[in-house]
Amino acid sequence: MDLLNTLLEILKYILPSVVVFLTALYLMKNQSRETLQKMAMESRKLNQNLLTPIRLQAYERMVLFLERISPNQLIINLNQPNMSAHALRAEMLATVNQEFAYNISQQMYISAQAWNVVKVVKEQVIQMINAHYELMPEHAMAPDLSRAIIETLMKGESQPTQKAIDFLKSELNLYFG
Repeated sequence: MDLLNTLLEILKYILPSVVVFLTALYLMKNQSRETLQKMAMESRKLNQNLLTPIRLQAYERMVLFLERISPNQLIINLNQPNMSAHALRAEMLATVNQEFAYNISQQMYISAQAWNVVKVVKEQVIQMINAHYELMPEHAMAPDLSRAIIETLMKGESQPTQKAIDFLKSELNLYFG
């Protein structure tokens, strides 16, 4: 009987301690989970606040890239009266490729669809330049190639670069508008 009383006396002290310990453990676990969730939410919000200006800048740079590689702009910037059609073509292709290489890292900050549109338009511009060059006589001059490209652009509804710019603007308005 003495042993039973002693055991009961010990349980009288240990049982409340165990209950208090388990309650404290449960509360600490819940508080830790809530704290981690709050920290994760704050981290996402901070990342969003940091990335938004970078994403906006990437869209701006892509629009600038498209403006720079538009055939009209290439002709204005590169065409010289005594230049051969071959030299103008080479300059235009080099400019398109240099501009693309300079802006290639922007794909990280714009949507995959927007990046694909930019790549397709770059290829369309290159194809347009090459197609018109192939139609030129052997000793054609830069003004001849320029005229042929501009006439084609005037016949079309809009330049591929303008369509891509419109797409980027609409996507930007969807995300940030």
